Amino acid sequence: MTALPLLEREDAISTLGDRIRLLRQGAPAGACVLVHGEAGIGKSSLLRHVQQHNAGSTDWLWGLCEPFLSPPPLAALLDLLDRLPPAVAAAVRSGRQGPEVMAGVLALLRERSTPAVLVIDDAQWADSATLDLLRYVGRRIETTRALLVLSYRDEALDAEHPLRNVLGGLPARSTLRLPLATLSRPAVERLARSAGRDGTGLWQVTQGNPFFVAEMLDDRAGPITPGMPTGVPAAVRDAVLSRAVPLPGEARDLLDMVSVSPGGLELAVLDGVFDHAARSTEQCIAIGLLQRQGAMLRFRHELARQSVAGALSAHRSAGLHAAVFDLLSLHRASPARLVHHAELGGLPAAVLRLAPQAAHAAAAASAHRQAADLLALALRHAGTLPAGERVALLDRHAGECLLINRFRDAIASANEALALHRQRGDARGEGRTLQQLARLHWFCGDAALARPCAELAIQRLEGQPETRRELAMACATMAQLHLQGDTTALATEWGDKALAACDPGSEADADIMAYALNTVGTARLRHADEALSWQQLERSLALALAHGLEEHAARAYINLASLALLHRRPERLAAAVGEGIAYCEARDIDLFVTRLRIRRAYGHLAAGRWQEAGSELRALRDGSVATPLEDQQTWHALALIGLRRGDAAFEAYWQEMLDGRRQLGIDPWHAPQAVARLEAAWLAGDLPRLREIAATEWPAAQRTGEPFRTGLLACWAQRAEVALPAAAMAEPCTLELAGRHQASADAWLRLDCPYEAGLALAHGDEAALRRALPIFEALGAEPALRIVRRRLRALGARNLRRGPIGATRQDPLGLTPREREVLLALQQGLSNREIAARLQRSERTVENHVSALLAKLGVGNRAQAAAWQVPPLTADAATPAVNTPGAG
Repeated sequence: MTALPLLEREDAISTLGDRIRLLRQGAPAGACVLVHGEAGIGKSSLLRHVQQHNAGSTDWLWGLCEPFLSPPPLAALLDLLDRLPPAVAAAVRSGRQGPEVMAGVLALLRERSTPAVLVIDDAQWADSATLDLLRYVGRRIETTRALLVLSYRDEALDAEHPLRNVLGGLPARSTLRLPLATLSRPAVERLARSAGRDGTGLWQVTQGNPFFVAEMLDDRAGPITPGMPTGVPAAVRDAVLSRAVPLPGEARDLLDMVSVSPGGLELAVLDGVFDHAARSTEQCIAIGLLQRQGAMLRFRHELARQSVAGALSAHRSAGLHAAVFDLLSLHRASPARLVHHAELGGLPAAVLRLAPQAAHAAAAASAHRQAADLLALALRHAGTLPAGERVALLDRHAGECLLINRFRDAIASANEALALHRQRGDARGEGRTLQQLARLHWFCGDAALARPCAELAIQRLEGQPETRRELAMACATMAQLHLQGDTTALATEWGDKALAACDPGSEADADIMAYALNTVGTARLRHADEALSWQQLERSLALALAHGLEEHAARAYINLASLALLHRRPERLAAAVGEGIAYCEARDIDLFVTRLRIRRAYGHLAAGRWQEAGSELRALRDGSVATPLEDQQTWHALALIGLRRGDAAFEAYWQEMLDGRRQLGIDPWHAPQAVARLEAAWLAGDLPRLREIAATEWPAAQRTGEPFRTGLLACWAQRAEVALPAAAMAEPCTLELAGRHQASADAWLRLDCPYEAGLALAHGDEAALRRALPIFEALGAEPALRIVRRRLRALGARNLRRGPIGATRQDPLGLTPREREVLLALQQGLSNREIAARLQRSERTVENHVSALLAKLGVGNRAQAAAWQVPPLTADAATPAVNTPGAG
């Protein structure tokens, strides 16, 4: 088959060529390139063309994803084994996803003298482990001299497709999107002329799809009839099948056999089946349908494979799958590959035997989505299994579904397992499954269903022989269920019971120890920021990491992040979120990735980085928000940003919050909804409602003992001229309650909480109010800004600058005075630490100014900002009306 010229792809070719030339300049300039479009649009042809024109100066690495029922972990790297470092190749062969694979692939791209292009073709079929690797490398690609190119089919990506989460998490500044469109009518006609064919009616038949055009223009496709129906898949199927007509019997049988194996078949396997395999192979290659790739024989295009496979009768297709299953079994193929052919070959006993094995391997590689799918496949054939074996599959399926946010499936399997336990009179199994159900309902945010399950689990397990471990785990679960609200004393009590039942030196009890230590440390940290409690929580994490307890490690990262937010510890938060997301993404634990990203967004919100917080939250909502709980929390955080910015779109939300018609199912420790309601009442000027909320919420806040919750409630009450009883409170709140508003603001700024600093100043004297102005201006907190200006005018203050008002309106670049200072410092080559020392501000505050500055200038890094020619200020802008020390 003669290759047709690439038409209407000049922009994509030029863009890729420019990026490759940039890599050759020597400095790290890596990027992600997304090449996408419908099947047959020419993604691979485009990339092969660019490769041919850059072959001498660039190293190309190709990985291919295949449409198996459940692909093996890291399947996209199997074609690259000979290009990988030995340790990484060994891990890929065994299906072990882990830090050594991620770090090894990144090092392969980073530590090289020649630029590289890593292509992952048909990424819509990537397995979970490959997706985690792509997410990891994609976020770090800027530090390499490489391009990470992902090609995928648009039509294959529904709203819930896991690849969408990977694409949404790639850094925008270093991600290029190259959508490929169908060919125009003139381009199709030009291709027909270049092939010496009459192209009349060709565009109608193919709708401009390049693969379809190529198939129809091939000499063997027959004439193009102008009146041909516009069903493109049928027309192309006929064109593909017409090529196979001249094949002799054995060659056609070989073609059919290869068509039922998405990844192709080994030549050695085919040699064992066909008398003249080599000759038949060459005949299939000669007609342009198959190609030899190393030791494998594959179709040149997936659509051609589907055309051949789709033409098989159901009986013949099943027979071929069964035959391939037998052949691959003799060659000791992996269970994941075998189970695909067993299922489609109608071999239920083999599916039931192999699917749990493949699921075990997938779970060990942290490919939990594949593990859940394989266990679900086994369960479809498990009707004849003894109840004990079936219940074991159900328990495993529920556990894997929990980790990938399929809570409905997890609860269904757990309930079915519970019924089987009761049917068999197995109190121990019933208690274990009830404990699992309690946790599932908890993760769904349904405490009303969770606690009764935990209570019943303990009842079933108490007094039963040999149930020490199960009872301890049920006590640990009951402890977790008491962490929310004001029942943390019970959380500590139940957690201590679980710990008392453990043998600290036993590896068998490591999971219970990790679980209970996590809860006890967390419960105590809610009341006080104490080193011993942090140590308990960190010991829980260390135990979980040392023993490969993925869920317990993920939960430890979640609670470390939550408590860092609660105690305003930004450094701890950054560490917990960064390490936790990397850990969970590498292990396909979607639920905890989502929750950690929510906490990262709250960290941005607290630090005044509202743009970053909103972007993170919207990205989560545009992807797949895990449960109703995450849906609630992401929307609440977006509503809080909207409240502070004065976004009218959230007025109804906050009115429902104030009226009590809306509330969160689980109240976040780090962002109590009572505090948000008080703020909403103040911004709305509703002081009677503010006083009512403060009085109503005070008893519960006192019971939690959280110093920031009680302190903020007390401050809001005092701002509304209501006195509350004394309680242990955080330092910034104690200072404000003592009338030291400026000192309170300084304490908040040391904690990197500028909005709270502004609120403390907004309730002080004229000097404090003037200092609040630039803080609220920099944040874009218009409602609070209006209140401060109103109060200053009431005090008789004059010369108040207005808007971003003030100097920013006069600045040719739209910068605030502080941002202009930072820009000048960048041009002098100063680091953030040096700028912070000059401005007498924290490094984190300087980071915020730098981020805002880059966004306003539309540049991607400090060097580009420093290269700007800064126009002089006008006389009005050079002398701002308010110049209060510490106004940055």
